[in-house]
Amino acid sequence: MKKINTKWIAALLFSAAFHTSNAQTLQIDNDICKSGFLSVSFFPDDAGTAIDENAIDLNRINAKAVRDFSRFYTGHSDEKWYAAGNGFIAKFTLNGNKGMAAYDLKGHWMFTIFNYGEKKLPVDVRSAVRSVYYDYEITLVDEIQIEDRIMYQVHMQDEKTWKNLMITNGEMELSQDFNKQ
Repeated sequence: MKKINTKWIAALLFSAAFHTSNAQTLQIDNDICKSGFLSVSFFPDDAGTAIDENAIDLNRINAKAVRDFSRFYTGHSDEKWYAAGNGFIAKFTLNGNKGMAAYDLKGHWMFTIFNYGEKKLPVDVRSAVRSVYYDYEITLVDEIQIEDRIMYQVHMQDEKTWKNLMITNGEMELSQDFNKQ
């Protein structure tokens, strides 16, 4: 069970960094890639070609990872691969949603994160959030897929606060609450 929990935590950390407005580096502990750190740089969309300079040639990526990616993400566009410590990250767009899939060095899929707006959130999840936080604007949703589970991190705000909710298996938990200054 510890391994699954570590994967969830790693995916959440990736999720938090996936849509930041400033470039940053994220490091995640050993259990995800079995040794060393998984380190990924994230850049804002308006960084232009800076992110392309870090993309790596598909021939340098484990063939199993490339095959798995092509099989599960058919119809994708803007595919770019990045070396990430002891693994690889594929950033792409699928059905209008930005996505990121993580693979270890042996080509085993670890997790995928999709970014989208409130309108693409599943109706049951959106209803649950709206029933409690009806005065908040949902600014972004991170859909995190690990193994056979899906978790949603919902980013919200009102005039005075920012809140992040985690929704897993129909259960909603406030994970972060910040006051605007």
